Amino acid sequence: MANLMEKAKNFVSEKVVEMKKPEASVMDVDLKDISRDAVTYNAKISVQNPYSHSVPICQISYTLKSAGRVIASGTVPDPGSLMAKDTTILDVGLKDISRDGITYNAKISVQNPYSHSIPICQISYTLKSAGRVIASGTMPDPGSLTGNETTILDVPLKVAHSVLVTLVKDIGADWDIDYELELGLTVDFPVIGDFTIPLSSKGEIKLPTLSDLWKKE
Repeated sequence: MANLMEKAKNFVSEKVVEMKKPEASVMDVDLKDISRDAVTYNAKISVQNPYSHSVPICQISYTLKSAGRVIASGTVPDPGSLMAKDTTILDVGLKDISRDGITYNAKISVQNPYSHSIPICQISYTLKSAGRVIASGTMPDPGSLTGNETTILDVPLKVAHSVLVTLVKDIGADWDIDYELELGLTVDFPVIGDFTIPLSSKGEIKLPTLSDLWKKE
């Protein structure tokens, strides 16, 4: 039992060591403002996020010294997030027309920075137009992200004909509608477990023409 626990500990330690971490550097410190109370300097920081998802920043703590003495210290709470690297929705286009509805296809590009594959648990999606949800659901077990490569994923989005009828007044001159797509890519990270990468995209998608519909009859 002790031997098994030791192997498990070593496995976790190896995975943590392999995990890439954000890297930061102080680019510049310069005068920002002068007031009656004090002088404010601004530190400009560059941070590289190696992950394909945003990473929340809890806080930034700082200590400024001169001649070996602390002249300023404090924290900046909730400064935002590190933007995601290389996870994007490439395109949303018409895929298929059936008697039940129209299927659009969302093409996603995801870069895996690790040397090992990462399982994808599921992809959830919500497609909106004119502020209304016109399609939603999940795509279970869509595969894995190949190690050190960019994986292209196709997510089918099926919209019922009855829903599209309600959008007639929003159809543009080019026979298209505005859309907003929200995706949740849930992956299984080693040690961490399930983690959902949020993605969103806005644009226009084409509606099938009457001739397209007749071709399917």
